[in-house]
Amino acid sequence: MRIKELFIGIVFILIVSGCKEDSGAKDKENRPAVVSLMTLTKQQVELPVEFTGLSVASRPVQIRARVEGYLQSRHYREGSFVKAGQTLFTIDQKPFRLDVASVEAALDSEIGKKENTAQTLKRVRNLYEQKASGQQDLDAAITADRTQGSLVNQAKVALEQAKLNLSYTTISAPISGWADKVTQYEGSYIVPSQNGLLTTMYQTNPLFIDFSVNVSTMEMIKNLKSNPQNNEIVVDVILSDGSIYPNKGKISFISPTVDSVTGTRMLRAEIINPKGELAPGEFMKIRIRGLKQERIVIPDKALMQGPKGTFVYVVGAKKIAESRLVKVGNWINHDVVILEGLKEGEKIVCEGNARVDAGKVVKIASDQSTK
Repeated sequence: MRIKELFIGIVFILIVSGCKEDSGAKDKENRPAVVSLMTLTKQQVELPVEFTGLSVASRPVQIRARVEGYLQSRHYREGSFVKAGQTLFTIDQKPFRLDVASVEAALDSEIGKKENTAQTLKRVRNLYEQKASGQQDLDAAITADRTQGSLVNQAKVALEQAKLNLSYTTISAPISGWADKVTQYEGSYIVPSQNGLLTTMYQTNPLFIDFSVNVSTMEMIKNLKSNPQNNEIVVDVILSDGSIYPNKGKISFISPTVDSVTGTRMLRAEIINPKGELAPGEFMKIRIRGLKQERIVIPDKALMQGPKGTFVYVVGAKKIAESRLVKVGNWINHDVVILEGLKEGEKIVCEGNARVDAGKVVKIASDQSTK
């Protein structure tokens, strides 16, 4: 009997103890999470933005023949880098040299005739002064001498043209850049108006990258460029492996018109490209740095991850926590820029958010503003 009473007593003690533990656990679960809040304010932060642009040569130049003739030789390797002044093609020069010699001979003949008319004029003038010749003879001599002088000048012009045509048979690079493949080969008869395009050259230092921006980004760029106290906008080229091209770029052109279809404006970035690592005709990703805007910035520890994405806890006047999805921008050390989801003046949980449940009251340990 004593054993039975002892057993009942032990059971009673355990039941009472268990009830107390359950009650304590429930009290602990119902106890509000202790959190620290921060009141959101906007601050000016740099917003690097990325675009995809098309690279273009700063100077694409078509190399064309300017005289008619047989293409005699090519003096460069297709796809190679050539310097300004380097000979690219030669057109058969023999007909042009013969033309120069012929025009030189014609000029000598006209000069000889001019000497004769000048001497004739001198004799007639002397006779006229001695009353041995009439006015009509003098006028005829003067006219003949002037006419011959004009023929001499015409022959000189013809010689200059012949020499110029001869110079056109040597086709040189007008710029330093990369020479494309040839379009006409040695032995082809070249007619400038028909098949005069021989190749194309591309100057790629600097290299241009054309891209389009929306209205809001355009306003930021215009405001920054209009203020001389601001730093110059910097353009980074992001390579295919994610690395940044070492040479920085700048914006060198802003289109004065807006595309009526897309509502964007075309800009041009200028990149120093001395070794030709960047080629024209590529779609390239660029990042613009230096653009600043008023944004909300919060500590990255305030961010939480859920099945629907990144969120923070917003606490209202009744101290009830609300989960709010946010769109984040770039990180600044241990802070993150919020692009969408939060408003200035709201309060968020910056510490203790791991213990917070959405829709439940929280206990506020401290409340601070953003930096």
